[in-house]
Amino acid sequence: MPATTQWPGPFIPTQGSDLKAEDLTSQINGSATQFTISEQFIATQVFVFLNGLFQGPPNGSEITINSSTQFTIATTPLTGDKLAVIYSPLIKQ
Repeated sequence: MPATTQWPGPFIPTQGSDLKAEDLTSQINGSATQFTISEQFIATQVFVFLNGLFQGPPNGSEITINSSTQFTIATTPLTGDKLAVIYSPLIKQ
């Protein structure tokens, strides 16, 4: 029987992919609306998911980019909610 290769999923970095995923749930305290990603990202390529639901494009009505590592979300995540981002890191030449 041939060995099978398990597909790693769409957001696990593989050759040629620059997308990264990060769980920001630990930053939720019930009142915070500003969150920090661990590395600098391209402002137009950050996708925020609150409890699995996409929160809209950056600088739309739900997500505001504050800096190269921080964003604000319009809906305050509550304790017990899940917050995740998929982003393209800023690649320094």
